[in-house]
Amino acid sequence: MSPEEPAADIGRFGQLVRATPLPLGEVALVVASVLGHPDPVADGRARLDALAADVPGDDLAAVTHHLFSTVGFKGDTTAYYDPANSLLPAVLERRKGIPITLAIVAVEVARRLGVSASVVGMPGHVLIGDGDPPERWVDGFHGGAWLDVAGARARFATIHGRHAPFDPRYLAALPDVAVVARLLANLVGVFNADGDIHRLVRVRELRAAIPGVGERERTDLAAALAAVGRFEEAADLWRRERDTRTGEAAAAADQEATRLRAHLN
Repeated sequence: MSPEEPAADIGRFGQLVRATPLPLGEVALVVASVLGHPDPVADGRARLDALAADVPGDDLAAVTHHLFSTVGFKGDTTAYYDPANSLLPAVLERRKGIPITLAIVAVEVARRLGVSASVVGMPGHVLIGDGDPPERWVDGFHGGAWLDVAGARARFATIHGRHAPFDPRYLAALPDVAVVARLLANLVGVFNADGDIHRLVRVRELRAAIPGVGERERTDLAAALAAVGRFEEAADLWRRERDTRTGEAAAAADQEATRLRAHLN
């Protein structure tokens, strides 16, 4: 990390996630750093730059062929819920991940080349779109296969069952801030499942810093903070929550803040 580059922390994440345009790859690298991945953020940027420099073409087909055929990025089908699959530096190093992190790699490489690409948040299986709005889609998890609408619907049915209702809006491009929120939601699930309460707190702190998400995240963050003994911070969050409520809801939030502060005596 160069001397002038600030350390990756939640404050830096909060600044980046409010930027216009939002630097998606940078934010994902900062997330990993906050969660303890040892690689400097600058190293991740350099890896993305190098991938883009080696693409032998100037369209999304060239990008995805290079990543998923030549370089060998692929979906992790054996340890899908390994936290490394949601940490961009690890995905860049191991060349495997889950649909959302593989899509972030592809979109970031494409953008470095001026190629239109988007992350598409189909429920249960993120895809790569050929623009915004996309007309075709790429499944990075399954070898970079190209899909039309029928192919995307078939992939959805494989995951959710052939009778599951399909909404065409599932194939729309996600705003970058929504991509970040979804990446962190995945990590909430992973750390909840494996009982890693300390990293769960960090993820909840990151989610609480996202505009439009943080307000809904306060109570979950307060519970996570209390679970690791950070009672004063949890109580402060409940007091903030109290100030946004009225009536019985405000009284309940105040009661929870008082209960947590009692642990400090």
